[in-house]
Amino acid sequence: MASKSRARATLGLFLFFHALYALTSSGNAFRVADEFEVYFQTESLVDRGDISVPQTLQIRPGGQPIFFGKFGLDGKPYAPYGPLAAVLALPHHLAGRAVASMLGVPRLPQDKGLAWVIFVGGITMLTTATGAALAVAGFHRAALALGTPAAAAIWLSLLLGGATVMWPYGTSLYTEAWQAATMIWAAVFLLEARAGSSSAARRVAAAALLLTITGLIKATSLVFLLAFVIAAFADTSLTREQRWRTAVVLAGGIAAAAILHLGWNTYRFGSMFDFGYNWTETIPAPPPRAFLLTEIPRGLLVLLAAPGKSIFLWAPILVLAVLGVAGWWRRDRALTLGVAAAAATGIVVYAAYLFPEGGYSHGPRHLVPIIPLLALYAAGPLASRWSPAALAACAVVGISLALPAVLVSYLEDQGLRRDPSGRPVPGYYEVIAPAQGRPNNRYRLDYIPFVTAMSSPQWASEQAPMGMGPDLFLLHLQQARRQLPDGRNIPESFSWWWPPLWIAFATVGVVMIWRSLVATGSPATPPGDRPAPESAPTD
Repeated sequence: MASKSRARATLGLFLFFHALYALTSSGNAFRVADEFEVYFQTESLVDRGDISVPQTLQIRPGGQPIFFGKFGLDGKPYAPYGPLAAVLALPHHLAGRAVASMLGVPRLPQDKGLAWVIFVGGITMLTTATGAALAVAGFHRAALALGTPAAAAIWLSLLLGGATVMWPYGTSLYTEAWQAATMIWAAVFLLEARAGSSSAARRVAAAALLLTITGLIKATSLVFLLAFVIAAFADTSLTREQRWRTAVVLAGGIAAAAILHLGWNTYRFGSMFDFGYNWTETIPAPPPRAFLLTEIPRGLLVLLAAPGKSIFLWAPILVLAVLGVAGWWRRDRALTLGVAAAAATGIVVYAAYLFPEGGYSHGPRHLVPIIPLLALYAAGPLASRWSPAALAACAVVGISLALPAVLVSYLEDQGLRRDPSGRPVPGYYEVIAPAQGRPNNRYRLDYIPFVTAMSSPQWASEQAPMGMGPDLFLLHLQQARRQLPDGRNIPESFSWWWPPLWIAFATVGVVMIWRSLVATGSPATPPGDRPAPESAPTD
């Protein structure tokens, strides 16, 4: 019965957060290359059977090309993103095409109208709602596998999904939500395998496959994955033979991702180590130096302390996680070392990176994939010790950043601005004289999010240009209907049934979560109001 209640809670969390992220989805896939080129990859996969992006050569807003990447050996333009990003978005893209066909939205040549692309692109973006919701559900299941009391696991999952940067990344087309999902579910399978499951070998193999998928979504995610091998070697609950076997299988999964990426690079560009990035626009003195040790101190300030990027501000559940590290070191050194390795490698590597802030984005974009893993430090048998006040404080801080991030487009708030004379105006970036191989614009440590956009007189205006104003799919569709030549091809009726559909899913999720909380005996009481289970060890 307890197992059924816990499974119901996991499914309820997935349904609720998928609905929340879908309802608040930006629906605007056409802001920066990291989003629109992933959409175009997916579109090309259906239209041409490959993931080249010739669409970027045809659309030139303001007369400027929007292609970011390189031309391959076959003469086709390729984006510098992993091949699986488009594959993961394919089901949602096909659903978007099906809905467009059902509603009679015609697909016109791009020089005749863009209503179909805007409409289908908005539905395609729901791929990250699925990924982020899976990450929350995976965290819940991992927390239970670590012995977290059922009610505490639910409350912590609600905090992760609704009061961290996971929410905004469930509403954009960046791939970080999917990376978070694949890594936390890899952790789930490994935790359940070491618990003595009869299918332990299959679970380890599934974890290795998920690590391969993670690396193929985005090559830079490989920096996190060695942590899984470290955790396997450190797991004294397994025999030496079991540790080696698990570590070798996981290392094989990671190696497979690396080999496939290198082969993909060779196929496209004729060089294993050419990932397709073209930095000529921002790096005045090539060749690019992607990582620079001397930049680590400043990069650490960006990722840990800057108000616009601090991982602790954008994911305050990690404050609880830090407080839980000592207890986990005494209880489970394999988990402690594995999560710490993921955090250390990610933070240090990205602190040295060209753009530690993650480019135009909300919060610490590069670190989003490991937030569910880091949050596991807040879970476990002792999670009942978190007081309602502590949980409420994390919720208030997290929602105070996540909700505006959902409503305000990062590009509208962070875009490079110039005064009437053409000089750059300090904002998200400052223009500098860089070292050779480094970019000429640098993230400003004192950037305060949302101030610029919210102070704009046109931000909430119905007459705002397309993609401006509140960053919500249905509002952007209304702009498209008014401003595009073929905008009236998008039926008004879509806006009538789209919200009720997701509200129904959210309601089902809430009911399932509530029933699971009722089964714990105290449905409306955060864990701190109840004593820890008698079986829970003390510090």
